[in-house]
Amino acid sequence: MNRKVTRLAAAVTASLALLLGVACSSGSEGGPSALIPAAAGTPGQGAAPATPRPAARAAGEMSVAEVVRMAEPAVVKITTSAGVGSGFVVDADGYIITNNHVISGLSGRPSSTINVIMSDGAEYRAAVVGTDPRSDIALLKIEASGLSPLEFAPLSEVTVGQDVVAIGYALDLSGGDGPGFTVTRGIVSAKNRSTSEAGGTLGAIQTDAAINHGNSGGPLLTLTGKVVGVNTSIAPDYTTGGVAAGIGFAVGSDMVSAVYEGLRENGTVNRGLLGIQAFERLLPAKSKELGVPEELGGVYVDAAGDIPDGPARRAGLRAGDVIVGIGGTATRNEADLAVAMVRHHAGQTVDMEVYRGGKKLTLRVTLGTPPE
Repeated sequence: MNRKVTRLAAAVTASLALLLGVACSSGSEGGPSALIPAAAGTPGQGAAPATPRPAARAAGEMSVAEVVRMAEPAVVKITTSAGVGSGFVVDADGYIITNNHVISGLSGRPSSTINVIMSDGAEYRAAVVGTDPRSDIALLKIEASGLSPLEFAPLSEVTVGQDVVAIGYALDLSGGDGPGFTVTRGIVSAKNRSTSEAGGTLGAIQTDAAINHGNSGGPLLTLTGKVVGVNTSIAPDYTTGGVAAGIGFAVGSDMVSAVYEGLRENGTVNRGLLGIQAFERLLPAKSKELGVPEELGGVYVDAAGDIPDGPARRAGLRAGDVIVGIGGTATRNEADLAVAMVRHHAGQTVDMEVYRGGKKLTLRVTLGTPPE
């Protein structure tokens, strides 16, 4: 779309961080945490293409060309009055995932006319099933059946350095052979990035696969053909006034899967709120210090911080505790904690598993309602 800047911040305030929001503004200034949505179909400077890397193929992996042929029927072009973006089929009966900013104008409301063009040229008018601005995900529906959907890969199966392929309608380029989309290849540069200043989409994938305006909403795929993220934004480079080469971001598949389920069932996402402020992923050295099994990971609540009055404090959570699970959802890092807040709703009472002084405790917490 034509909005210039989406702000992202690595620093997270806990109660807001669990809201999973994406803050957008025009003409934003700041550090490297500010991101530019990749949705606009108008020409612009993008990340430099990555250099292909030869690598031994793991079991079940395909060549890039094979991944593209497999994914081609699922990748779609999305046009609105505001511009062009991408999306992909997630259900044979016509459900399509894209970015919220692809279908929403500057007002933040979905466009009145949304068209979906399949790779074979078939065109459909799309209805909006639901949107989640905080994670920048939207779910569309077209009147079609027998489609070829893509599947998600859990982020626990994704490793830094793994090859990935981004597919989408970059810059809305015209002409050429084939379905019209653009294919780029790179690696997973990092996992569990934060992509919002006001604590939004935790668990994002960073990649050096080239992502440009028009790529927003398209899939980031492993060489097994599974979706690990929804391509969303590129990082600006404030030293040059352009964009940072090879630093693109995709909403992680765990978050997308959780939001998709909520949107399909209810048309909205009813997040819970834990109400903590200072927390971070538990690193191995800290695990040993606190007596937490390293394989569990966990979310460490800063011992020097304060837990404000809210659901977590009322449940008995203390500064210095390590949260390892909520309602049966393992919380190995901040991203898992954010996903747990999507999967468990406001007003729901769930078990929260924590480590304190090397001992495992179970606290009962009634999740709150996030502020607007």
